[in-house]
Amino acid sequence: MTLVPIDPAELEVVRRTGRDLHGHEVEPITDAEGGSQLRCCLARSRAGEGLLLLSHAPLGVDRPWREVGPVFVHAHPCPTTYEDGTVPVWLDEGPRVLRAYDASGAMRYGVNRIVAAGEGVEAALAEVLADPDVVEVHVRNLLAQCFIARAVRAGRP
Repeated sequence: MTLVPIDPAELEVVRRTGRDLHGHEVEPITDAEGGSQLRCCLARSRAGEGLLLLSHAPLGVDRPWREVGPVFVHAHPCPTTYEDGTVPVWLDEGPRVLRAYDASGAMRYGVNRIVAAGEGVEAALAEVLADPDVVEVHVRNLLAQCFIARAVRAGRP
């Protein structure tokens, strides 16, 4: 299983133009306290770090399940890159929603699940991805429902 951050090519366009791929102006933010969940490198921000708030649609196909929502990313290219195959420890710090999708982009409601804080997001993702019809799973915050990362089987884009 691999977590997939937002594509750096998408973020390069956003940073260069000041607009997300949905035409919205991005909002520059200084994260005074740090700790924001970053979708560009799957890290947490540091105090005083410059971020951008932008709209992002994690589902790559144009289907009714494709949602656009707010995410935080580094304002400049990430100081570190996500290590492929790792699951950040902070994903277990809060309750998460796992939303499963098939190859057509349709949601697989029967395997969606909530993972309580500390219950083990990595193991839950492996269980959901064990369903042969599931090709990707979106990890979201439970309360705000905002997107965190896409999970796919190892070796799949």
